[in-house]
Amino acid sequence: MSRVFFDMDGVLARMTEFQSEDELLRAGYFRDLEPQSEVIEAMNELAAMPGFEVCTLSAVLEGNPYALGEKREWLGRHVRSVREGRAGSLFLPCGESKREAVPGGIRPDDILIDDYNVNLRDWQQAGIAIKLLNGCNDRRGTWQGIRARMDRRDIVSAVLRAAGAAAKASD
Repeated sequence: MSRVFFDMDGVLARMTEFQSEDELLRAGYFRDLEPQSEVIEAMNELAAMPGFEVCTLSAVLEGNPYALGEKREWLGRHVRSVREGRAGSLFLPCGESKREAVPGGIRPDDILIDDYNVNLRDWQQAGIAIKLLNGCNDRRGTWQGIRARMDRRDIVSAVLRAAGAAAKASD
């Protein structure tokens, strides 16, 4: 079974390109983020497919006492597969390795969908990384791995290709 981890900020939830520190720390900031419906639909679709375990994997600003509760509330309100218990949620302190945050470690066929190259490069040391092109990132084209546009079909297709390649490599 392949596990697929979705980042939240900039992936499931729309983030503006530049936020002040005061904005990121205010009550309601994470609760009020706009959902990225195509990405959420892809996550829900994958959660319903046999052979996939789906989870959110999101960093939490330690200086924001509202962030964790607001992110949990946001996921419950906007992501059907989380609300129905078909997808899990993992949170880690901002700045820590997502690769190291997964209990028991990641496997070679574990997939991370993220918008941030630092997270993706770290994840690629042991798993499969997919860069989500959200309109604010990859302007210089520095990511050399798998990419997916902000489109349900493109995201699901990228995950299926990555999982298939991982299965062939393990044979």
